[in-house]
Formats: sequence, structure tokens, C-alpha cells
Amino acid sequence: MFSKQTMIDLATAALLAGLASACMPEDEHNHFAVDPGVGVPAVVETAPVEAGDDAADDPAIWVNPADASASLVLGTNKKGGLYSYRLDGSVHQFLPLGRLNNVDLRPGVTVGDAIITLVAATNRTDQSITLLSLDPATGMMADAADGVQATGFADPYGLCLYTSRTSGKSYVIANDKDGSYKQWEVTAGSAGKVKLQEVRTFAVGSTAEGCVADDETGMLYVNEEDVALYAYKAEPDAGNERSVIAAVAGMAVLKDDLEGVALYDAGNGEGYIVVSSQGNNSYALFDRKAPHAYVGSFHVTASADGKVDGTSETDGLEVTSAALGDAFPAGLFVAQDGLNTDPDARQNFKLVSWAGIAAALANAGQ
Repeated sequence: MFSKQTMIDLATAALLAGLASACMPEDEHNHFAVDPGVGVPAVVETAPVEAGDDAADDPAIWVNPADASASLVLGTNKKGGLYSYRLDGSVHQFLPLGRLNNVDLRPGVTVGDAIITLVAATNRTDQSITLLSLDPATGMMADAADGVQATGFADPYGLCLYTSRTSGKSYVIANDKDGSYKQWEVTAGSAGKVKLQEVRTFAVGSTAEGCVADDETGMLYVNEEDVALYAYKAEPDAGNERSVIAAVAGMAVLKDDLEGVALYDAGNGEGYIVVSSQGNNSYALFDRKAPHAYVGSFHVTASADGKVDGTSETDGLEVTSAALGDAFPAGLFVAQDGLNTDPDARQNFKLVSWAGIAAALANAGQ
């Protein structure tokens, strides 16, 4: 049996070897010949959310430290609450907490004298941040907030978490739908509960949703939906400085809206930034290391047995490099499916093996 790091290294090597020939630029304006339609089959789909129409939105992944095969996928129902799913797609828990839009989690968050696995989500019902603790023994979530954690936003939208390697402090980063961002420090409230203290504001310019923080490098990646993927710094004193990683107008493989964004951490600073290119139903990969070169694109197709359909019109996504059993030996990619078909059903989330993504991209030029 290969170790987790060996599986990551093999998958990464295969991906890079194939993309060296498959992803050559067409011209000096960073247009690429690679087809965003390189197909990767889904492995599992979750049970549909209970609400109809546009309801499922954003996933997160909890890696069970005692048994990785018992890890969970969290997923928001933006019309009613938060699900957790087992890796076979079945429902583990549902919390009817309101119109939760985006969700993220961090293990090892210090709150007073306690260390918890913190789950945070934007709540559009009362314009707040929902805060939960996840019990690592059971995977069950429970309220952790010291009262309502108001955002001051008209319509809370995107969200991600960040734990600083410099200070050890954890932060919630969230935005209004208009692209205004706030960053809050996670602090101890009364009776062991969590409260948030605002430490930073900035704005991207227009509608934004997807964001992900890289705890190791201290970087924050944000999608402005119709414009670009940006790199900010994640520390609370970082201000508004940013750089453009990829502009919609400058890359043929991107088609707005740019929605979810996630980080595949391959260790030692290696890995990929993964972006939902909603307008062409694909996912684009960029190098984790600056200047964040474009690596390749793929889309999710039906499973090999035809029992699980592919994805389209994806909002949120998440990825982990952790080996989660035989089905996901080099990690797991999860994407919201905007059109759950075959048969037609309410929206859900699709689970894809990272090993399959690496293999498909490596073979793209053959």
C-alpha cells in the first residue's frame, strides 16, 4: 500500500508530465489550446438537498483523523441549512439553520482553553456568520456561537477560514454579494462559545463569492465572478494589495462566472488552486506557487457505470489531498452540481477521485 505522500507525488507527476505537452499556449496573451472538456468521471453523488430549484451551493471536507475512510463532506442548502454526507453520499446529519450559502472548516482552532474543529457559514436569513463545532469522535456538529454573529452585510455570500502560521490565530473571511469583504478574528466568548472580532475590510470591485486561504503560505485567493481570480495576503494587516492570477477576458479556458475556488495541498508548497469556470462547466487548475501559472482544465462526466451523472453550472467546490480510502487514494474533489440529471432530481454534490483527475489530464496530450 502506497503512503499518502507517495500517492500525491505519483498523481502530481502524472499530471505534470501529460500537461507539459497538452497545455502549450496559443499566443502571447495566455490563451491555451487545452480543451476544458477533458473528462473525469464522478465516483459518488450525495443524496439531493431537500429544497428544489437552485439550493445546493458550497461544500467543505472534514478529514477524520482517526479513520480517513469515515471522513465527511459538508454541503450547504442555501434554502434551509447544512448537510454532512458520508463518502458513500448518504446523509450523516442535517441542521436546519437557515439560508446558509458558503461553508468552510478548520481543525485545531484555539478558542480560549479549548481546541475545536470550527465550521463557519454565511447565513442569509439573519445576515450573520453561523459558527459550529464538529465533534471528531462522532462527526456531529453543534452550535458554537456566542449569540448571533452579525456581519453588517445586506446579503452575506462567500466565506473561507484562515489559520495564521505566524500568530496561530484563526479568522473568518466573508463578503457581501457586492464584493465587500470583512475579516474577523475568532475569539473566546462566554461559556466556551465563539465570537468574532472584526479586524479588516477590503473590496474586490463587484460580485464575488469563492475564496480560499492557504494557511501555509499566508495567501488568500478570491474570485471576482465576471472579472478575475486574485491573490491577496490573508493576514489581518494586509490591506487591499492584490495581484491578478487569471482574468476572464484574457484566458480562453475561463468563462464567467468564476465561482468556487479551493486548494489542493500536495505538501512542501506544491499543489494547485482549483477554480469553477461556471460558464463552460469546467474546472481550471493553477500552480500553487507564484506566479500561479495555468496548469490545465477538466470537467466531470458520468461515472463508468452510468449511475452517477456529471456536473454542470457548478457553484462551490472543495478538494483535499488526504487519502480517503480505496476510492480516493490521492485525495477527493467535490463539486456542486447545478443540474442533477439522469434522472432529473434536486441539486446535489458530486465526488471525484483526484487520481482520476491527474490521470485524465496526463493523458490529454496523447
